[in-house]
Amino acid sequence: MARKPTTTHLDVSGPDPLYKQVGDRILQCLADGEWKPGEQLPTESQLGERFGVAVFTIRAGIGDLVAANILVRKQGKGTFVARHSRLRQRHQFSHIHDASGKQILPSRELLAFGKTIATDEEVARLMLPRDGKPAIYRLKMLSVDNGVAIATLDIVLPAKMFNGLTATAVRNAQENLYAAYQDECSVNVIRIEEHIHASLATASEARALKLRTGSPVMRVERIAYTYRNLLVEFRTRVFDATKYHYRMVEGSI
Repeated sequence: MARKPTTTHLDVSGPDPLYKQVGDRILQCLADGEWKPGEQLPTESQLGERFGVAVFTIRAGIGDLVAANILVRKQGKGTFVARHSRLRQRHQFSHIHDASGKQILPSRELLAFGKTIATDEEVARLMLPRDGKPAIYRLKMLSVDNGVAIATLDIVLPAKMFNGLTATAVRNAQENLYAAYQDECSVNVIRIEEHIHASLATASEARALKLRTGSPVMRVERIAYTYRNLLVEFRTRVFDATKYHYRMVEGSI
């Protein structure tokens, strides 16, 4: 249940500028579930009264969150919490290309979906509490392009945050898996980090990709975050390094 909003004035003598404090307070409200993805925030005047600052300070704080794609301004309507749309471009995070430079746009096949106890490595990856035996959901998938397996895909999620997730929801989320997280579990992914490593195919990876064990592969590890830098997903994709490469183009300078 969302917490009841309270009037909490900012610390004018604190080290952070007031507009930064505004952004932090809004992020905390989002983390607490006060405003859900797609919902409208109070007006800038209402937020200014709540936090005890001028409207232009609220506007600056909101501006930072809009730039980070956490909030969305709609002309003439107000400010809304950004949401992952199932109709949004499927492959906005896909940067895999073949030798000719063509972007690979695969579909996903769910091979396994289950709840289990996290390994020590998974506890570390997701920064889960080390006391007790934290549970996770483990998803095993195959990325397929024109009937050909091009990558293995393994996803680990903290079970405590994803109790509403089902195999059916995952299978139906071809357009945007993060939309399923949002709609089924109220988990909104707002930032990702990816790390790419040169590696050698394990026996299971080689079987799935029809390679020899020990063949060169590209291992792409992704960590996804929700509000307040909370880790919500760790995924690993493994591609044949002799056929595919990673390419990302930023905006022009």
